[in-house]
Amino acid sequence: MDSHERLSGIQIYWSDGDSGRIREMKFRLADVDAPETGSLNQRGGARCEAERELGYKAEEFMVEMTRDSKIEIICDYGTDRWDRHLIELAVNDTNIAYLALAAGHLRPGPHEGTRALSPKPDWCAKD
Repeated sequence: MDSHERLSGIQIYWSDGDSGRIREMKFRLADVDAPETGSLNQRGGARCEAERELGYKAEEFMVEMTRDSKIEIICDYGTDRWDRHLIELAVNDTNIAYLALAAGHLRPGPHEGTRALSPKPDWCAKD
């Protein structure tokens, strides 16, 4: 898929709050991080039950934001080591990552290419 491709009537499958699939293309939103939804004993899974709960809320937010909406890939930075396209995604002309950050469902996770520039956020920390 090309950058700036409008995806009218396309359903997005969200596997969590920052990644999923559009048609056959696996993707991850660029420069953000969502809490994990995988089981606590799974590699790459949540580190605590609170993170899983936050992860499900983030995923639900993304599903609701993209349901029956105008979707557009505004930038595709290439693929990561899991063959997911690192993208910026607009919903109704607004970057969905900005909306999810403002709502508290995502946190910044800056990358340079496929290399993280900071550690993953600690979703289990008590604020």
